[in-house]
Amino acid sequence: MNLKKFKWGIIGTGGIANAFANDLAYLDDHHVAAVGSRSMKNAENFAAKFPECVGYDSYHKLVRDPNLDGIYIATPNNFHIEHTLLALEAMKPVLCEKPFAINTREVELMVDKATQNQLTLVEAMWTRFLPHIEQVRTIIKSGVLGTIHTLQADHGQRLTGSTNPRLWEPELGGGALLDLGIYLVSFAHLILGAPDKITAKSSFTDKGVDEQTSAIFEYRNGAQAILNTTLKNATPCRAVVSGDNGWLEIDRTFYNPASMRVVLFDGTITEYPNHYEGLGLREQAIEFSRCVRTNLIESPLMTHGESIAVMSSMDEIRRQVGLRYPIE
Repeated sequence: MNLKKFKWGIIGTGGIANAFANDLAYLDDHHVAAVGSRSMKNAENFAAKFPECVGYDSYHKLVRDPNLDGIYIATPNNFHIEHTLLALEAMKPVLCEKPFAINTREVELMVDKATQNQLTLVEAMWTRFLPHIEQVRTIIKSGVLGTIHTLQADHGQRLTGSTNPRLWEPELGGGALLDLGIYLVSFAHLILGAPDKITAKSSFTDKGVDEQTSAIFEYRNGAQAILNTTLKNATPCRAVVSGDNGWLEIDRTFYNPASMRVVLFDGTITEYPNHYEGLGLREQAIEFSRCVRTNLIESPLMTHGESIAVMSSMDEIRRQVGLRYPIE
């Protein structure tokens, strides 16, 4: 049976909105049908890139378009709760960019509204939906590595030359942790679950957002996750998960489609090459549309409970390093 095209409305016209829309071009049954911006010029410029895409100069107008099947929110971090609630109140399912919101309280409010309206709400932690992460789940579940004791992951980009305010402004929820570190925290939760103890340290910019943050997650069984994120310098952006019998190493860039391998203590090496085409943002769109069409309010690949747990760890890191945003 051929399903009709899933029609997307996009809130925001920045880099991630363009990347998401471009990756949808790999799918025959998804269509960028509308975009909303605070500027009609920006909306029209974005819409012109996609056939039969309508531009709106108001987010309110966008979410009230009766032709849309779902809304993708691609605005700065501090606006996620406002724009998510706007769409949910207009009875539109929402795929909202990571980090889901600024803090756990905001995420809970978003989840409560989606539950109340019985609408699909998914955090666009797109790594969770990628094919190689499905392989990671299978490898961990198989027990081939034995009991997992150590996870190491880094995410550093040299962004000091960027003037993008979302990275640096406290009012927009800027800093390394929310923009880059979310990938590390989410990955640690995927493999080891919620930590029993967190120890974190940060260095800060002149404006008061974290420029670099490191954290150690400790678990009751003795396992540890060692995480580092920075906006100041580029790092390998790799991940290693180590157990009794060997380790899984995911090559650069681990949160993108990437090659990886399992290296066992007995010398056996199993390679998992990467043949993926495109960036990979479309995978979350596929899962989101499945959830909408089957009347699921959350995805089993990134449940509401998981998003809340991840944000709780983010909150604890910020509490320890003393990072608080003006809107809080």
